[in-house]
Amino acid sequence: MASRHERFSLHDVTFAGVSLPSATVDCWDDASGRSQWQARALTRACPEVEEGELAGHTADGRALSGHARVADQQVGPGSRRETLVVFHGAGTLHGR
Repeated sequence: MASRHERFSLHDVTFAGVSLPSATVDCWDDASGRSQWQARALTRACPEVEEGELAGHTADGRALSGHARVADQQVGPGSRRETLVVFHGAGTLHGR
């Protein structure tokens, strides 16, 4: 069972050096006590790479970063063609 779940917004987000508008991050400890995290971002520009450094700042100014992989991309309907990109953390989320 997961524990210590935390959800927060990340601002000034970059993934592999490419700017994203913002992201929502979920962090938790899995049943084995290991820290896990994922982030979701809604964007018009899909990442060109499958993994890289995800970085940004919390509302209180803390800088966070960690290696992430693109786990899913879902293109939305309509003319805006926004894509929900899901990133899975691959290791520690630094600054947490």
